[in-house]
Amino acid sequence: MARELVDAVDRKDKKIGTIAKDIAHSKGTIHRAAHVFVFNKKGEIFLQKRSKRKLLAPGLLDSSCAGHVLAGESYQKAAARELKEELGIKKAKAKFLFKSLFIKKTRTYHNREIIALFELDWNGKVKISSEASSGKWIMIAKLRKEIGEKPEDFGSAFLKLFRKFLKLKKA
Repeated sequence: MARELVDAVDRKDKKIGTIAKDIAHSKGTIHRAAHVFVFNKKGEIFLQKRSKRKLLAPGLLDSSCAGHVLAGESYQKAAARELKEELGIKKAKAKFLFKSLFIKKTRTYHNREIIALFELDWNGKVKISSEASSGKWIMIAKLRKEIGEKPEDFGSAFLKLFRKFLKLKKA
């Protein structure tokens, strides 16, 4: 199986090279990712529970969908690809909200990503891929309560993005 290649970038998101994703994670090379928050007409956000087989945030609740931006790919195209691959949502154009630098170091990896967050209003079906073990729709107020009670149930990148999202929306 071919290694997945990503663009290595500096803190200002300027491309400085191309690197294998697994090497970027082991060396702490900054690379790009796209996350999407999907909302329905009730105002609920869809969260996926990541598979326990995932390297990053296994078994934790996370953004509606998320993934690495492949080498030469735009954030927007990565968001559209992840919507299709992880949720079965095709031909939907998510709205760009902001970019944020995320850093997390553990014993097994050193993840440094510039994450672009997108928002999508969607009232169709959601089909979960094998990258997630389950998913759920939840109101923002209930989600805030759950985060307050058990923040360890959520991926750290999601928590950072969600807090910034709430400030942006003044929610």
